[in-house]
Amino acid sequence: MLDLFDVIKRIGPKAPTDVFFLDPTDPEWEDNMNYIYPDYPRWYSRFASSGLMMFFYVYNYQILNYNAHWRALNKLALFYIFFYTGRTIYHYKKDVLRANLFDEYVQLRADELINEREPLIKSEKVKKWIWYNLDMQETISRVYRQSNKNSSEDFKDSELILQDFIRRYTDETHALPLTFENALIGPIDVKM
Repeated sequence: MLDLFDVIKRIGPKAPTDVFFLDPTDPEWEDNMNYIYPDYPRWYSRFASSGLMMFFYVYNYQILNYNAHWRALNKLALFYIFFYTGRTIYHYKKDVLRANLFDEYVQLRADELINEREPLIKSEKVKKWIWYNLDMQETISRVYRQSNKNSSEDFKDSELILQDFIRRYTDETHALPLTFENALIGPIDVKM
């Protein structure tokens, strides 16, 4: 039985790796683009400092607003609070927009790569690989142990099932019948 499973492993088509994986030697991957995230700790600290300035102004409102000596500082504090808060909001939105645009670019590039690989998925090589694996799973699900004598009779019918599977995928008239290049696609033509 183990020898038959070894033969099944050798006659089977190899998984089409060019469909599932990108080419690592492609110069597109040399730019080392890091994924962009907004710098949230920086924005938390800036909004916290803006909040502290507003709290300081509101807490000292009576002194700053009604004391004639502090009127210039009052106007300067209001200007600085509005300027600093507006600048922080502007740069935060710019940072988030930059991250979102990069995310959109990555998604568009991924869609392009999927569209480029779609003909490979529908190729004859992939159909043969899928057909072979599904047929092998169905065949192996029919393999069972008939007895527990620990002899060659334990898997007598299962050996016949596996031999039939091997005959379906090889041509015994060739000099090297166990190579997949000489193997057949299956008992019937696959139309996907």
